[in-house]
Amino acid sequence: MITKFTSSTKIVAIILLHFTFVFSQTQITWPSGQLLPTFPASAQTQDLIILRETSSYWQGEGSELSHKTGRLESDGWLCQTGIDAANEHMIYGPYDSSIPAGPNVAEFRMKTDNNTVNDDPVIDIDVRNATTGEILAFKTITRTQFPVVGTYTNFTLPFTMPAENQSIELRVFWYGTAYTKVDWVGVQRNASSSEMYLFASLKGIVNRTQPRIFSYEGDAFAEGQYTWLESLNLNWNEPDDKWELITKYRNEISGVIVYDPEQIHTVNLATMLAKDQNALTASPLLSSKLTSPPYNLPILMDLRGQYHSKLEVYQDIYNNYWPNLDHRLLIGLNPSVHKAALREYATALGLAVIWLDPEVAGESELLNSFLSSMPEGANYMGWWPEEGPGVERASTYGIATIASDWCSNLTVHSGMPRIVNIKPIPPKPTLQNKIYVAFILSDGDNLQYVEHLMRKLWSNPDRGSVPIGWTISPAMLDAMPGALDFYWQTSTDNDNLISGPSGYGYTYPNSWTDQNALNQFIAKTDEYNQKAGLRVITVWNTIVGGIDKSVGESYAAYAPSLLGVTAQNTGGGLTVYNQSLPGMALSCNYCTGEQAMLDHIATASSGWDKTEPRFIIIQAQPWTDIKPSNFKNVANSLSGDYEVVRPDHIFQLIREANGLPVNTNVLTENQFYQGLDYILYPNPVNNFIKLKLEEELAGGTFSIIDKAGKSRMSGKYEEEGIDISQLPAALYIIHIKKGNKKVTKKFIKK
Repeated sequence: MITKFTSSTKIVAIILLHFTFVFSQTQITWPSGQLLPTFPASAQTQDLIILRETSSYWQGEGSELSHKTGRLESDGWLCQTGIDAANEHMIYGPYDSSIPAGPNVAEFRMKTDNNTVNDDPVIDIDVRNATTGEILAFKTITRTQFPVVGTYTNFTLPFTMPAENQSIELRVFWYGTAYTKVDWVGVQRNASSSEMYLFASLKGIVNRTQPRIFSYEGDAFAEGQYTWLESLNLNWNEPDDKWELITKYRNEISGVIVYDPEQIHTVNLATMLAKDQNALTASPLLSSKLTSPPYNLPILMDLRGQYHSKLEVYQDIYNNYWPNLDHRLLIGLNPSVHKAALREYATALGLAVIWLDPEVAGESELLNSFLSSMPEGANYMGWWPEEGPGVERASTYGIATIASDWCSNLTVHSGMPRIVNIKPIPPKPTLQNKIYVAFILSDGDNLQYVEHLMRKLWSNPDRGSVPIGWTISPAMLDAMPGALDFYWQTSTDNDNLISGPSGYGYTYPNSWTDQNALNQFIAKTDEYNQKAGLRVITVWNTIVGGIDKSVGESYAAYAPSLLGVTAQNTGGGLTVYNQSLPGMALSCNYCTGEQAMLDHIATASSGWDKTEPRFIIIQAQPWTDIKPSNFKNVANSLSGDYEVVRPDHIFQLIREANGLPVNTNVLTENQFYQGLDYILYPNPVNNFIKLKLEEELAGGTFSIIDKAGKSRMSGKYEEEGIDISQLPAALYIIHIKKGNKKVTKKFIKK
């Protein structure tokens, strides 16, 4: 075993070792005003394990694979329309006989050059048992299922190998309808997959009472094995074998729940059930090992043969478990793909875990049943089978998606201190007749991006050399407060943290059908944004949609701290909502490289006559190797007519150029977030509100102001509460003060 202490915490860690059992009694808490729960304080010394699947890969251009159409091009096998023969297999092979019997997952890494012209079938992928001739799995991939053009996407296909020593054939059949390039095909082998489920559940069971296990599951987008442990000043042990941890924490485990590999969605049921039974989620492949010495774990539930379809599993969850679960959060994980990652967090919380497609009959209706029974302010966490349909469906029910399916250590991150020290906005540049350009790096609504790829990009040596807007999620206040504070404390004046789409969660506000619910979403976003120090929001209504006038007016009314919002309707120009909030359409909504950024800047600059300022906002996506160095290269190539500025600065300049106040009121009293100062209920309010105050605030004075800053009510707070029946329906801010202690909260008067 390797033990690592960070230099600043070595002595503290030694002391804390004596208090393990005291901390282990602590429970997860979830105050009513929080989006997500708070975990007990994370242990100073973590047990670090590596969780990865064992996989085999065969390169598209390699000798193990054969082809009936297409040709070699650099790093893959390419087929192009009008050049290569259609309706043939562009890939088949490798006829490998080492794939183990039981459930496995085939992977096909491919890309195309256009995903919008239509939704025609592009390829069929299948897995064939070459020994028997049986097709083990099959799927048609259409054009729109490629999420980003020009970028490789991994398509997965679960299958069951019926016996050992049988030959496998992976095939890609090309229809001839679109450019298609195959990088590689592969198989994730099942023994390592079983361990992913197992150790994710171990993390969830152990970490729910005190986060003590940290796993690294990284790929090419990941931050590095020790990066967050070092950034959070945590120490770690590295056991020689991760199975040692089952022995170490055996007294916290009651047994195992065996899932059914033939009905893989029973993994999600087992994940939901594990918390209340202190159970590990186990494959039948591992059950004999777990029930034998030295573990001697009993089988508490065996789900094999209990269900006959995916829908049957989730209908049972809805009928028999959902009524007794917390409805504030629903988790979406694909059991064939998300074998660890967020599954540890889901296990710790014991919430409903589903994988339902809004575009599949039967699944769509059941999904609606879940969503319609969730309260206002509830959230969907994880991910969807397809981005657009999933986010759209949740939006129609007033539910935001907190993207997080590949987060790997939220139990540890959620247990870090909830203190975030934010920095003031640096002085803006002087407004001149220039072309002002702001860069934004997208996808920060996604907690997995913030945890992994953003942390990797944050270490780029050119960070700080050019202004960049880094989108992050306001939900980090609950889910990753230590990481949020790390980003703030290590930021330069050129690093501008802003809110990802479309607030505290990813949603399409235009699709919300309940205006009051949307107002509450925006007000809660503003509350979290102020505590997180975020003054700009990127608002998405699909990847190409603008902001409806009524939606923009809601942001103006219920998020008074905002300097501005961006919209996805490229080239749509400036809109000012309620004469107070500038909304600027992006000049590029999802740029994939330096040349694309330069092209869009040139287009947006066309016709400028140097007699007035012009404003351009470029948003790039991080998954195509866009990093600070690329923004620096673009900035250095611009002439003296241009000035690159932070996103908050560009909105201050837009405000100045359009006669709007350059600064907005930030109503948070303190420059840090440490949980709720007090609880106000109900919220929204009809006519009467009460507050649960900290003892030192009892008997203090209150003042209520409207969003324009005008005082509407004041007096001494009495225990029976405040009658606000005379106030018109609107957003208000209440201040409670006693001596030098002052706290602030927003509320909505119905």
